[in-house]
Amino acid sequence: MGEQGASNWKTRGGGVSLIRHFVADEYAKNIFEIDLKKLKDAGKKVIFTDLDNTLVGSAVKHPTPEIIAFIKDAKEMGFEILIMSNNNFKRVSLFTKDLGITAHHKALKPLKVKMGRILKNYKRDEVIMIGDQLMTDVLVAKRLGLYTILVEPIELKQDERRTKINRKLERLVVRSLKKRSLPIPAHLEK
Repeated sequence: MGEQGASNWKTRGGGVSLIRHFVADEYAKNIFEIDLKKLKDAGKKVIFTDLDNTLVGSAVKHPTPEIIAFIKDAKEMGFEILIMSNNNFKRVSLFTKDLGITAHHKALKPLKVKMGRILKNYKRDEVIMIGDQLMTDVLVAKRLGLYTILVEPIELKQDERRTKINRKLERLVVRSLKKRSLPIPAHLEK
């Protein structure tokens, strides 16, 4: 499994800082390095996952054979999988058409509204959020009290304009994490 983050750290003086919303519980190179058995043994039952640059590059229209196998394996282990994407209906529905999983487009991450509504159907301590961005995936999941796994983005060249802005903001957050000696995934230390 990927390297461990720090979900229970404290700032000087014992108070919890807002910066904690940008520290994932785990870091992995990609979704295939995530130890689903360990998560299942820890009581996790539901996977919320981002789509673009988490499962496939943003220009990839259909699931790859590897993604199909990952989803099949996760479902066989008893996981329910939901895609939480900020992308549009056409993109998300085309990708998930034959996967047999629930997908939500325009999730409005990092806002809590849509995912918060969806979470009413689940126990939060059983839900994992997997994504490639601190500014959207990790931030919304932490604000909602979910276990988070940050993966390296698959393809940065195809990022949309708003995602490129988020990546620049992400660098500022990483500097703040470094100042506080908090865990930073290897791909963001560059």
